[in-house]
Amino acid sequence: MDPHILSNRATNIKLLASEQDTAGMNILNFISQDLQFKTKIVKEVSIYADYEIKSLELNPQTSIIFLSRHSAKSLRPSLTVHPIGNFSKAEFGGKDFTLINCDSFILKLLFLKINQLLGTNEYKLSYQYENSLEVTHHGPFTSHYVTYIEVGSSKDQWNDLEACRLIADVINQSNFNELQTLDWTSCIGFGGNHYSTKFTKQMLDSEYAFGHICAKYAIPFLNKELVQQMIQKTYPEPQIAFFDRKSIKKKQEIRSWLQEFNIDVIQI
Repeated sequence: MDPHILSNRATNIKLLASEQDTAGMNILNFISQDLQFKTKIVKEVSIYADYEIKSLELNPQTSIIFLSRHSAKSLRPSLTVHPIGNFSKAEFGGKDFTLINCDSFILKLLFLKINQLLGTNEYKLSYQYENSLEVTHHGPFTSHYVTYIEVGSSKDQWNDLEACRLIADVINQSNFNELQTLDWTSCIGFGGNHYSTKFTKQMLDSEYAFGHICAKYAIPFLNKELVQQMIQKTYPEPQIAFFDRKSIKKKQEIRSWLQEFNIDVIQI
């Protein structure tokens, strides 16, 4: 599938949630009636739902938005978005050394809407949530474009109905029809922590829209083929790569690979 033939991204969006995912099902309950026709429940845990997604026989151009829980040992309350795939062994779904198509504009649109709604007084949240862009990680494996939008990081937050309502409203209020007209610059990222602090700030304060991000801990697994996947599986096609200058290793090697694909580098 050639990502450059994507036609109407708004028409082709599908909202998925796993029946085993408390947060996902709570979010789904708040999705507006107008969008119910775009929703689908899968039985398997979302990161392992390869077969069920394939069995849906979706339009090849479909962009899946998974409504999901987020888990972290830190247990910090977080509302997150991220692309998916594996830079190394597939320990949590997907395939080894395989990234999944992502749409950087959808990621940015959802991220900015979360930030906007967190700034209102419309939600009686039980916790003080952090809005974060996460790096590329976990499954499922699919040929479709996939974005995860999540409530976390523990069951206490998954059961915070106001947080789940906020995430549902992010979907309800996002104008996916404007994706074709947005004047953003698609990019990819290297380095930084799992929550991509520097790239989160860029996503919020600049015109840059991040697709795939390889965190510091995954840099040792990087090779030219994976860098090529980061580029080819980010839509729109990225022209810029950001380096977190304080945490990135193999700088020169990665830079040489990027040069082969005519990708400029910005260090922050």
